[in-house]
Amino acid sequence: MKKLNSFLFMAILLVASFAGKAQETRIVKVDGWDPASGEDPAQYENLLYYAIMEDSTARKTNPNVIFELQRDHIYFLGKQIENYDFHLYIRGEEGEGLLPEIQGSAKSDGTYGLDYIHAYNDLTLENLAINGYLPDGGNQHWEVECRGNGSTIRYKNVTFDGDRAAAVCARADSLKIFISDCTMGNMGYRTAFGGNGRMIDLRPEAQYLDTLVIENSTTYNLSDRIIRNMNTKINYLYIDHLTAANTVGRHGGIQLGNCKNATVKNSLFANVIMIGHCDALTSEQTQPENPPHFAVITLDTIYEGGSYVIENNNIYWDNSVKGVWDQIDTVSMPDFVNPLIKSAVNADKVDDIYFSEPLDFATMCAPQISYIALYYASPNAGTYPDSWCVGGDGGYFPDQIDLSYSNTSTSYTAATDGLPVGNLNYFPDVASSANEYIAGKEASIKVFPNPFSDKVTMDYELSANEKVEISIFDITGKKIKSLVNQMQSAGSYSVSWDKTSDDGKISGQGLYIYRIKTSSWTKSGRLILVK
Repeated sequence: MKKLNSFLFMAILLVASFAGKAQETRIVKVDGWDPASGEDPAQYENLLYYAIMEDSTARKTNPNVIFELQRDHIYFLGKQIENYDFHLYIRGEEGEGLLPEIQGSAKSDGTYGLDYIHAYNDLTLENLAINGYLPDGGNQHWEVECRGNGSTIRYKNVTFDGDRAAAVCARADSLKIFISDCTMGNMGYRTAFGGNGRMIDLRPEAQYLDTLVIENSTTYNLSDRIIRNMNTKINYLYIDHLTAANTVGRHGGIQLGNCKNATVKNSLFANVIMIGHCDALTSEQTQPENPPHFAVITLDTIYEGGSYVIENNNIYWDNSVKGVWDQIDTVSMPDFVNPLIKSAVNADKVDDIYFSEPLDFATMCAPQISYIALYYASPNAGTYPDSWCVGGDGGYFPDQIDLSYSNTSTSYTAATDGLPVGNLNYFPDVASSANEYIAGKEASIKVFPNPFSDKVTMDYELSANEKVEISIFDITGKKIKSLVNQMQSAGSYSVSWDKTSDDGKISGQGLYIYRIKTSSWTKSGRLILVK
């Protein structure tokens, strides 16, 4: 075991340096194993665990801490990280190179399979890779579990790969979960069967979910569904520019379930529910239609006063997938959405729920057609060919796929903002003008609409008391408007900029800059004013 004196010394220096400045952020840099170094990886076992757990003394003086990991390095965990009384913030450093990777290692008894993180309080993960493939040849079952009632969970630019169950596991009430710029793939058993293999898993302990936001993210190669929701009541769900590809879908696609306010827009669903409408499995569906029928997006309850916006989504299946269904008499195409969704959205928006345009991705593994046929023939078999997730010649790991598509396709300009449907990170030339979800350490900001013609609104939430400044600048850097400049308590806020209130200061349509500055961070972004 590598000695940890350097961590203790750093903690002492940081405590002394930040005495009287509790609001400033402490950065604790954590050593990882560099595979190119030739060093014995065993001396790096659990260094991340010890760095976090032995920071408790420094946290008493200043709890505002970020644990920063090195690019191109691996962090082994055989001990479980738990944050009962502090906000755990782990991020990879900026710069070039592979994201720092958290990997499972042997527990004290020599076996594998311990959950990496149990989040009993707020959790932020940023610029990280979470690897579920274990040295003994198995897969991790739950890499991260959200267990703290009322906690806020933020994932920004995180890849989850190879979890046997789900990328996001919610086991607590009143959670707020924000996911942006993430890739979550190869979920479920590599020899997949049963219902595991999800992007989001709302477990029975999560009886109520306050917020779930997913933006500019990708999920692929799931041996079940995108969102599992069997019992959870959801207050607010927002999905924008999601790309989902190649899921078996034993239990469907996106189960909104009992959701009061739901938005699913500008998203791309390619070969989702490849098992088709499988009569053998409809008894496992929970949607209210009788008989139940598989659908990519389902809703169970319409709430009075609720809001349901489902629009501009591309949902399709390749001809190779449809060919398998044609060979099996009892299989037909799943519904795009279930009837309750059609009755929930505004009548004049029903035709905008989805369109269907097959696309060719730049780099993506092909659907495992033989696997799907075998799965349908024996849905409860214990083993299947080891061909569903990683392997073969397709390039299946998150950093190997590129789900961009032709700029001549309808999908390229079909989103409500005039941008491509699906994850905009595959289209860097246009992504800068997208609707933005900005995840900061102490606040989250939603800017909409963008582009705008008259008024742009910023909804934001503070999880702590903050000095907040929000300003608008023109492209020359001249300040046009100060929207907010005051101390604000933790809570939710909304502020708008109306171009008509600033006559003489706005030269016309074009590019403007907004800047959001709090006590702990600053973020700037583009605003596009159109006629």
